[in-house]
Amino acid sequence: MKHSRKAAAAALVWLATAAPAAAAPTVQEFSDVLTASAGLADIVRGPDGNLWFAEKDVDKLGRVTPGNPPVIAEFDLPAGFTDPFNITVGPDDKIWATASNGAGAVVRIDPANTADFDGMGGYNVGTAAGIAAGPDGKIWLGGMGGVVARIDPATMNEEIDSDFALTGFNVRNLAPGPDGNVWVTDFGGRIARVTPGGTVTVFDIPGDGAWDIVAGPDGNLWYSAPEGNNSKIGRITPAGEFGLQYDVTDAGDQLGITVGPDGALWFAQAVANDIGRITLGGAFTRIGGLTAAGRPEYIAPGPGNTLWFTEKDGNRIGRITGIVESNPPPPPPGADTTKPNVTRLRLSRRAFRLGGRGTLIRWRQSEAGRVALRFERRARGKWRRVRRGIAFQKDAGPNRRRFRGRLSRRRALRPGRYRMTLRVRDAAGNLSTPDRVRFRLLRRQRR
Repeated sequence: MKHSRKAAAAALVWLATAAPAAAAPTVQEFSDVLTASAGLADIVRGPDGNLWFAEKDVDKLGRVTPGNPPVIAEFDLPAGFTDPFNITVGPDDKIWATASNGAGAVVRIDPANTADFDGMGGYNVGTAAGIAAGPDGKIWLGGMGGVVARIDPATMNEEIDSDFALTGFNVRNLAPGPDGNVWVTDFGGRIARVTPGGTVTVFDIPGDGAWDIVAGPDGNLWYSAPEGNNSKIGRITPAGEFGLQYDVTDAGDQLGITVGPDGALWFAQAVANDIGRITLGGAFTRIGGLTAAGRPEYIAPGPGNTLWFTEKDGNRIGRITGIVESNPPPPPPGADTTKPNVTRLRLSRRAFRLGGRGTLIRWRQSEAGRVALRFERRARGKWRRVRRGIAFQKDAGPNRRRFRGRLSRRRALRPGRYRMTLRVRDAAGNLSTPDRVRFRLLRRQRR
């Protein structure tokens, strides 16, 4: 593990004319903080509020703790795993990354306990490329061989029956969409929509290949298309209709793309050596001021209305501050704005032993969606939230799930009195009002 507080700051060249001068963001680059020639790749904000990133060429994951200056730490991958590239936050609140050395492998680390760092290989995807938490509570893993696999985060086992073949695809990345499906980019010029049930629909991009993809605040998917002198940022609706492809920097090599706190799309322009920004209406600006030959490749939102990016050749982490947060745009006409409705939440037992038969949670939900269970433990007269919860996908109608006091294979609730909250988020992002029940978890019975 390596720490450093040295930082080099660079001023931002803000070319937008629409934003007021007082709102001009500022770029800072943090150097001399990493293993040399680390090959920085994908970056994501973790559940701990820190930024986590892949260091492909030195087989490490890195962590940035925001501050002035930020503190950067590095963690060696488990033995036998190499070349981390894409990275995501799993439904288990762990950081997952592809090990893209051709062995079809992933690694994961617990931000709350970095000693809990493991991996698994042998997934049926060839060279792993692209990873995301799906709407079904599974980890979705893409491969350059044209296969998308689903992984059970509790066991890390591949669900072989759920593998999806994307014939001819050179998978580059994937992301959950606002429609409850997973969207996959192909560097060869296509985008696929994959439902949790396994229906695959392929759409030909009106242009060249796509690299990264993200759900936008307008209910559409936005992607980067870094092909030759015809570089674009594109938009596709959940129905598969391509909107405009917006011209950005020619031969800029647009790679990672994300949604900023201002509601615009921000993306890393590797060859242009700057950060691009495009509004939902297509107004494009470039954010310069980076040290020469840095090659920014990936970008992610951070706490406090910031954006963070990695520089592959510059071996630096960058931060953009001073971005003015905007209110989310109104939903498009005809968009689903109805919250799911949860009724009849009840438990078959209000008191049960850890590890025993447990209790059966029963409820009815008005539409399909991702169910989240959160827990609070009664201690010293107050309800104190348990940091971890459980999430899974369920269809509309009556549902049930057995609960034995365990949050995962390795983690269980402590005996005590609890309040459980159940909420459902539908494909459009609407969240149900919380429904709660109480129970008492007894100690495991001694034998």
